[in-house]
Amino acid sequence: VGASDLPGDNTGHAFLWQKGVVTDLGTLAGDFSSAAFGINDNGQVVGLSCDQSGNCRAFLWESGVMTDLNALTPPGSSLYLLIANDINSWGEIVGIALDQSNGEPLAFVAVPCNEDVSDQACSDAAQTVVTERPKVVLPDKARKGLRQQLGFRQLGLRFVTP
Repeated sequence: VGASDLPGDNTGHAFLWQKGVVTDLGTLAGDFSSAAFGINDNGQVVGLSCDQSGNCRAFLWESGVMTDLNALTPPGSSLYLLIANDINSWGEIVGIALDQSNGEPLAFVAVPCNEDVSDQACSDAAQTVVTERPKVVLPDKARKGLRQQLGFRQLGLRFVTP
């Protein structure tokens, strides 16, 4: 998985390369560019999707569908998931989030609920069906930090080689 320029070189999209076939994973609705950072043995892919202003959000791609991970967070959470860096075989995702209560970046671990939903937090989250949470406009400091850390240009991605 990774990110690749598109024809015309004005943006980049996350991709999956399997058995010699490259699949463009696209972006979340309304976004301009994306990048994939992790994949697990189940073919689940994680990364980030960003609008033209650099407001990014973490995604999970599986079975041809890209989902905003913020739609899967518990109701009332102050965390806004920015980047999903990796995913293991159990579906546990690590990444970077923004604490909307104070504007600070934090590391996160997202653990999927079991099918039996025995945990109370998982049970409560399962009661609330969220199709999409409102996008967050990131503070300038956070957007600039993402651009520097990930190698963003104003209008997309560029490759940075060591």
